[in-house]
Amino acid sequence: MTTTASTTDRPPSSKTVLYCFDCGHESSSDGDWNVQSTTDGDRYDCPECGTTITVRPTESARGPDQQTPSCYCT
Repeated sequence: MTTTASTTDRPPSSKTVLYCFDCGHESSSDGDWNVQSTTDGDRYDCPECGTTITVRPTESARGPDQQTPSCYCT
């Protein structure tokens, strides 16, 4: 049996990587995103174009009856 090596320009996708669909910027969730705390949670904005990528609720924004989701990936 012969296996073929895959040739790509970047490593396989990871759930911890966020992508900006407007400009194509990508970085880990704890990378260079501009994070702003709001009443709804932490807002992640693209450092290249300013697009809001995601808003991750904080404990106080979720309230006592809501459980913490395991992933907020977009």
